Amino acid sequence: MSKSDLMKFNHIAIGVVIGLIVPVTAMHFILSYYSNFTLGFLIENPMFSGILDDLKGCLFINLGIFFLFYWLKKDKSARGVVFATFLYGALYIYYMFFM
Repeated sequence: MSKSDLMKFNHIAIGVVIGLIVPVTAMHFILSYYSNFTLGFLIENPMFSGILDDLKGCLFINLGIFFLFYWLKKDKSARGVVFATFLYGALYIYYMFFM
């Protein structure tokens, strides 16, 4: 990873970090605004709260980030966002079948 790639925001790691952080941050703000639950409580009690539905909704934000990187010709960062979305998909499947 060279410094010029980081300066251009065209690296897979940048896309993964943004794709992992932005949905969780959005979910935190949505939950704090619309309910009395905190993000920590929902992570500790996933079946009580419906965290999976909140997470699915927040992953649409990754779709917007993906298209933003795609339109800006930052293809490697767009791939990182897709990878982060797949990681969230694996987490969702884990919670569906094993929790």
